[in-house]
Amino acid sequence: MSELINNREYRQKILKEVIREIHAGKTVEKVKPKFAKAIQGVTAREISEMEVQLVKEGLPIEEIQNLSNVH
Repeated sequence: MSELINNREYRQKILKEVIREIHAGKTVEKVKPKFAKAIQGVTAREISEMEVQLVKEGLPIEEIQNLSNVH
């Protein structure tokens, strides 16, 4: 069970990095390979949780919505 939690936390960490990289100016095309690898096995709930965490960390919700074309 702890492996599942660790995998989920790791995937969310990578997904957050991808969103931050795009926010910082990287193109979607540059981050797609990293995103594709991290997204394997991710549920919609995990993505939602990651987005909530990003908002709590100060990323405007509008920015997340603009970047949602990645997922």
